[in-house]
Amino acid sequence: MKVKSSIERGAQYLCTKLGDVVTAIEQVAVVKGLAMWEVERKIGSGIRKRLIVSERTLIPQQFSPAGGLA
Repeated sequence: MKVKSSIERGAQYLCTKLGDVVTAIEQVAVVKGLAMWEVERKIGSGIRKRLIVSERTLIPQQFSPAGGLA
């Protein structure tokens, strides 16, 4: 079952649980009414790790006008 979510596939988010930037892959489950997302984070140079986190832990990145993170 899919839940309507503000998370977009392929977009980058700050994961508060990990304290790192992740890329949303797809919604994989619903647990207690909360969407669970498969996300991928980059570790070092080229190593990628996939994890499943709740939608609540994903915060959209905010960019400053200079192009960097705010």
